[in-house]
Amino acid sequence: MDLRFVLIITFLTVMNAGYVALQVSLLRRRRPWPAFVGWAVGAWIVVMQALFFLVIFSPQWAEPFLRHWFFFPLAVETVWNVLIIGLICPLMILVVLAMRRLRPVKPDAPPLSPEGLSRRQFLYLAAYSAAPVAAIGMGVHGTLSRDDLRVNRMAIPITGLPPELEGFTIAHVSDLHAGLFVGPERLRQIHDATNDLKADLITITGDIINNNMTEFPDALACVRGLESRHGVWLCEGNHDLIPGFGIVDRACRENGLAMLRNTGTAINVEGRRLLLAGLPWMKMGFEGHPEIIDTLYPRRQEGDVRVLLAHHPHLFDIADSTDLVLAGHTHGGQIMLGPVGIGPCFFNYWSGLYRRGNTNLVVSNGCGDWFPCRIGAPAEIGLLRLTKA
Repeated sequence: MDLRFVLIITFLTVMNAGYVALQVSLLRRRRPWPAFVGWAVGAWIVVMQALFFLVIFSPQWAEPFLRHWFFFPLAVETVWNVLIIGLICPLMILVVLAMRRLRPVKPDAPPLSPEGLSRRQFLYLAAYSAAPVAAIGMGVHGTLSRDDLRVNRMAIPITGLPPELEGFTIAHVSDLHAGLFVGPERLRQIHDATNDLKADLITITGDIINNNMTEFPDALACVRGLESRHGVWLCEGNHDLIPGFGIVDRACRENGLAMLRNTGTAINVEGRRLLLAGLPWMKMGFEGHPEIIDTLYPRRQEGDVRVLLAHHPHLFDIADSTDLVLAGHTHGGQIMLGPVGIGPCFFNYWSGLYRRGNTNLVVSNGCGDWFPCRIGAPAEIGLLRLTKA
């Protein structure tokens, strides 16, 4: 186990313990307080921690069993530890500490209700169930919608598109995340849905696997079965680097997959060139360096169309010399309530078609999951049709 997993395990364990301590501490301030609520909070955390350790330490052969029989509890655990404990709980602790500093409680404060529970106390105690109920509800939603896969069809306006490329179609697949929550059955669904589109070209913009190379054979079987007239082309995502630098890239090449990593290729379409290039995972350090993109392509000829595969959508900012950028990574914002949600909090571009000058960006919601709950950001495969702007 590498340092990254040790740090994650330590952080979540400390935060879960902190959640219990915080809740019991707050509960004791409401007198009389039923002790069973404190025990219930502790029992919930023990179950969440146990499921977390099950995910981390379960052997590879157990994954099909867990995926089939434990999908719902593991979905609840993931929502709890990633969203509530990982993001909301630290914020909640800071708010409580600030409030206690601003409004200290008098040690001799009288109980809110000497006999039974007042309405205020009842609402206060009911609030203790809000976070677990939210996690369970999101887990239910994730389980019920796990097979929801849509096709997002859109026309892409290309300036100066030659007639030979009018109507050329690209199937945009992203974020397979082959692993615990995306097994062979889900990958077969993605495979069949993509082939049914009968696109001229298929692109996969990163995150082929989720965490380790034991997941690669299932992803490989899915990608190998994809069919299009002009092939299947891939680029690297951040999850593809988790097993180690260049390991997934090398495995793809050894198994005959066309991984574009700091390289490009020219595809002849009825005498015209579709120039396809791909970048490795980049999150920082590319700002102000458009030459990174220019080096991937040959000198532009009349009628050329440049397409860039880049997992992180912010590479759009330096891709003015391309006609179309295909990206993923954001999962469409994952949890979106209309225009509000996780997407705009972390990304400038998080779902759909964006256009600046003569350059288009398409950010896919992705078709797989490492976080088994999507709200307002359904899994999708894009079918992009090139048309003259």
